[in-house]
Amino acid sequence: MAVVSISEKKKKIVDNLKNKLQTHPIIGLVQIDNIGARVVQQMRKELSKEATIVMAKNTLMKIAITELKKEVKGIEKLTDYIIGSCAFILTKTNPYKLASFMDKNKIPAPAKAGQIAPVDVIIRPMNTGIPPGPVIAELQSLGLKTRIERGQIRIVEEAVVTKEGERVNRTVALLLRRLNIDPFEAGLNFIVALENGEIILGDSLIIDYESYEQNIVWAYNSALKLAVNAGIVTKHSLPLILMTVNQRAIALAVNAGFITKKSLPLILLKATNGALSIASKLADKNPEAVSKKIQERTGEKTKIQPTTVATSEKKKPDEVSDKEPEEDLGLGSLFG
Repeated sequence: MAVVSISEKKKKIVDNLKNKLQTHPIIGLVQIDNIGARVVQQMRKELSKEATIVMAKNTLMKIAITELKKEVKGIEKLTDYIIGSCAFILTKTNPYKLASFMDKNKIPAPAKAGQIAPVDVIIRPMNTGIPPGPVIAELQSLGLKTRIERGQIRIVEEAVVTKEGERVNRTVALLLRRLNIDPFEAGLNFIVALENGEIILGDSLIIDYESYEQNIVWAYNSALKLAVNAGIVTKHSLPLILMTVNQRAIALAVNAGFITKKSLPLILLKATNGALSIASKLADKNPEAVSKKIQERTGEKTKIQPTTVATSEKKKPDEVSDKEPEEDLGLGSLFG
């Protein structure tokens, strides 16, 4: 392979690239086509704590990569992706989180003549603020229906003036600028990221973190519930298993009439509720057979609810209620 001769100025640029590439564990490439300097500077500022954006000519980027083949594992894989306008993005943070941040922090961007439209360019009904004149014919040539309203041109129907994938012509670009319409979004998009010698494609880096976290919580709760039901002892399941065993033991003691410090109040409560239930039925047939005091108590019976065994015990955090076994572990089921 022929040796490429470069000037001292370019050597300094390559050395600077090599230094930065070696000091960051994650090396990415971002697309900067159709992105103005203002957007790049704004993104640099927003990402300053998380990442560094380094721009250079593609040739110099490839030279730096070639010279780092032995020092940085897999870095030569990036060469195939250095096409068109791109830049290095270097970070020590999670590339997925960084890609999601960039995806959500794009800014409105104007359409440029000759640019390939990433989405349909739509002009909706609006008052243009433009007085009648030759511009009417120009608008109509783009398929826009207009009328004069209070001395100004009004667009009366929505129309697509450039379809996705088509090039924006000069007339459309000038009109959009005159109407203060920025139809596109500008920002940095990951092409690829290199981590531990492996390439991760840009599309794979965009994750809905909120849904992802919800799925993790659901999976954790389901696994914990399964462990409790199956009696699988882990650091997290043991307190719940012990709570379950304790509740079932007390429930068994109450049903069997076995008196302990914890079962006695519930046994008495069960007996009281049973007695009040009998008194209520007797009062329905013969009110005189039951004292008024007891009748008042029977009216309050529905308000007397057995408390759960764990009332006086220290309760686990909020997730406990979601992770208990499917059957009711409280003692309410004993009196149903």
